[in-house]
Amino acid sequence: MGSNANRTENIKRVTEILQANYPGSRFSTPEITDPIDLPEGAKAFLNLVAMVPTNLEKDEFVAQLKGIENDLGRDDDDDEDGIIPIDLDLIKWNDDVIKPRDFMRPYMVAGLEEIDEF
Repeated sequence: MGSNANRTENIKRVTEILQANYPGSRFSTPEITDPIDLPEGAKAFLNLVAMVPTNLEKDEFVAQLKGIENDLGRDDDDDEDGIIPIDLDLIKWNDDVIKPRDFMRPYMVAGLEEIDEF
């Protein structure tokens, strides 16, 4: 998960939301990273890895993540503008790596190692 707008506040808020709704969630140490696939001049991101236990089906869980994004101000024009209040991506579901390119990003590898789930 990451943010490049009100980074610290948005990451704090989403972490609190996930912990409240998904007890046992674990989070890596946040790390500043350069923006990827955004317009030139986009601000750096505060990214971290979250391991979130759930009994939901994958599609329902993704829908809940997108709902959290919307609640925190994410909208369809954010990528064009290079301003991302919050980005919650499902990278891995059980043993299925959904976004292999993202899964291998340095902050992901370090974050997964930190929370001992690599």
